[in-house]
Amino acid sequence: MIRFLILCTVFFLLYIGFSTIGEYDSEIKLFVFDYQVETTLFLFLSVFVLIQLLLMVALKLIFLIFDLPTILKKRWYRRKLLKINNRLLNVLAELLMGNKKKSLKITSNILSELDEENKDFVNLVLAEGEDSFDKKIQYYRNLIDKKNFSVYASKKLAEIFYNNTHHIQAEEFALKAFNEDDTDPELMLILIRIYANLGSWPKMVFIVSKLQRTYMPLFEVNSEEIASYYYAASKHYLQIGSEDEAKKYLELALEYRPDYIEALNLLMELLTNTNNTASILKVLRAAFSAKPSFEIARMFADSSRSSAEAIYGTLAGIAQPAKYPGVFLALAGYLGIKEKVIEIKEPKLISYDSK
Repeated sequence: MIRFLILCTVFFLLYIGFSTIGEYDSEIKLFVFDYQVETTLFLFLSVFVLIQLLLMVALKLIFLIFDLPTILKKRWYRRKLLKINNRLLNVLAELLMGNKKKSLKITSNILSELDEENKDFVNLVLAEGEDSFDKKIQYYRNLIDKKNFSVYASKKLAEIFYNNTHHIQAEEFALKAFNEDDTDPELMLILIRIYANLGSWPKMVFIVSKLQRTYMPLFEVNSEEIASYYYAASKHYLQIGSEDEAKKYLELALEYRPDYIEALNLLMELLTNTNNTASILKVLRAAFSAKPSFEIARMFADSSRSSAEAIYGTLAGIAQPAKYPGVFLALAGYLGIKEKVIEIKEPKLISYDSK
């Protein structure tokens, strides 16, 4: 109903318009060659506009005919590009599923059809799927100057060189990636390992502290490994006669891994030379609190000047004997406290006798 009313309104307005124009319309005479043509101004203008429209349509058709090869070429290229992109997605899917050989086969088939941008992606795929060291390096080298691939390629090159014990080259590429993105925790871990193998201890300390501030979960997972690097640094400084630096690195190692037995033994040796018993006991208490073990308890007992009962009581105050019966049984035996040995072995009997 509404459409009918609108249509009626349009026709009514057209009728009004033509009627109004008709009142102002006038006759005109045109002379074409020897012919005289009589018409009205309105009809003449209408025909003129119609001719203009027809000319425009004709010109459009002519231009379309001339542009037809270009249009067809663009459509063909678009379809080709879509087909290539689908095949590249297939390559990526096969690579993610672990089918390296299949992904490389598809890549080699479409390599000649790719433009430069897609070839960067192909270099990435080839690098990920390649097993040869030299070829893998070459594929990643092709990407280190590409805007969207530079950081990733440099990071992978650092990993490859590190895994093959080429630590100087590994540092070069790791630093290149780090200069572009200094927030990647995995890259920081690679740099820590590289500096540890190169013996660049101050640089390693800087990256460790940055990793600790940036991403604590990854730092905690690798804290034991990092502690071992600090222990290696302390032995290096001992070899060159720098005991103060050695102590500093041992303290850092024990900060990240308090129960590190080798580091504890070495630190105790250094602190014993300075007669710093209080520091030794403080470190051993922290270590026993972190991981109660007989070895740490024995070290504490050997370092302490207190009585056997006082030593046992101190350690029992740090960790409950009921939770670590094996540790405290061995400690009681080592200290020669027979009552504690019996108490741990037969707690019910002791409880009954006391009643």
